[in-house]
Amino acid sequence: MGELINEIEIETVLQVVQRAAALVDKMQRDGLHAISNKSNDIDLVTEADVACEQLLRNELTTLLPDAGFWGEESDQVPTEAFYWLVDPIDGTTNYANNVPYYCVSVALCREKEPILGVIAEGVTGRLFFAQKDRGAFLRNVNGQTRALQVNEKTTLRSSILATGFPYHKADHPDNNLAEYNHFLQDCLALRSMGAAALDLAYVAAGAVTVFWEGWLSPWDVAAGAILVREAGGRITDYDGNDWVIRPESTRGTIATNGQPEVYSAMIDGIKTARTVLTEKKIAV
Repeated sequence: MGELINEIEIETVLQVVQRAAALVDKMQRDGLHAISNKSNDIDLVTEADVACEQLLRNELTTLLPDAGFWGEESDQVPTEAFYWLVDPIDGTTNYANNVPYYCVSVALCREKEPILGVIAEGVTGRLFFAQKDRGAFLRNVNGQTRALQVNEKTTLRSSILATGFPYHKADHPDNNLAEYNHFLQDCLALRSMGAAALDLAYVAAGAVTVFWEGWLSPWDVAAGAILVREAGGRITDYDGNDWVIRPESTRGTIATNGQPEVYSAMIDGIKTARTVLTEKKIAV
């Protein structure tokens, strides 16, 4: 699969993701009838998550028959070197409660690296997309497309930060609260909006300077990771290693605009904040 995606095929991928996003929005308008739990009572899944993943599986497999498929709901790690990594609805809690901040997230990956990412923003219909070494872009519903670039903020004090909290937040003290409290007074604003993939897209677009969160799954991050990188930003784990795809939950994710002062403040701040924890789920 050398030249795996040409320009025409990229447009085809965008159209597939648009159809998936349209299905998700239609199912919400029609009324959701099946909302259930996964890992605990705040980890939700709807019939729209399942239907969207099936649509993406069918259409993306038709587009690239030799590529594997790894979706959140089926969660089968592929054996193929190239594979699709899909979150059918990132921000399901928002979606199920009619909060208009959620997205469909699709990445084409080669082994541990995303090489193409598409994020369709719910309600607005906007498309964020990036291809390795070809830049990151935002397309509005009218077809107008512009290149994305991270912002140039050099301090947390001038920056909007975004984060999220794990499903085990009520059951374990290592739940991002220490980190949240550490950064709250040091930044322009701190937001917890509930859709990690979309938060990463906003870092790529320059609206948010930093996103961090622990315990994210690969499908939460892959499409957003290539968006951030292609827009000039940096994304690592809590140890400072470049973010890569792992079958297990990641060792924390930090995405920034790439400014050294901002990145240093974040990685040092996270380590400092975590020194108060007597029990840790991430060994940083």
